[in-house]
Amino acid sequence: MPASTVSYGEFEIAVQPERNQRHAWIASVSVTRGDRTVVSVRPATVQPEWLTEEEAIRDGIEWGRRFIDHEFNTPQSRSWVAERAHAETWFRDVEEPPGSETSA
Repeated sequence: MPASTVSYGEFEIAVQPERNQRHAWIASVSVTRGDRTVVSVRPATVQPEWLTEEEAIRDGIEWGRRFIDHEFNTPQSRSWVAERAHAETWFRDVEEPPGSETSA
């Protein structure tokens, strides 16, 4: 069967279903962004086996989406120091609007 390709945001997920030695279906997955390959083969030491091609394709697409979300769509957490500095700046700007003069 030819590879199934799905667009997910700015990424393309290509899934190639294959039969393994036990005649179960598995999915080879590649993820690309534009002309750059992000993942060429699904990196897994233990791969799930499926009874049908459709199940293997669905699994490959779901894996690709989870990979993209985890690697590219997860907001980066900031340190508590950065959070505190951001809060102090916000509080100072609220208490002392720009252009106002405070008398000492």
